[in-house]
Amino acid sequence: MIFCPFCDGQGVICKAEIKALGRIIYICDECDTIWLDGEEINEENCKRFDDFMNQYGLQPEWTELSDIERGWQKH
Repeated sequence: MIFCPFCDGQGVICKAEIKALGRIIYICDECDTIWLDGEEINEENCKRFDDFMNQYGLQPEWTELSDIERGWQKH
């Protein structure tokens, strides 16, 4: 498992797809911080889930996500 750098070991990073965009993201199950596919998961290159979704006119809700994988392993 990969843990969120903001949540002191409490937030697990999940791999998911934004249904409407067909885009893979990595999202913390605790604070909803996201990283885009291909980005390293660190504090410098994260985005807020609500800001990112609003930018595309989508609701910042987990129901907008599919194929959620908790505990995936980065290769």
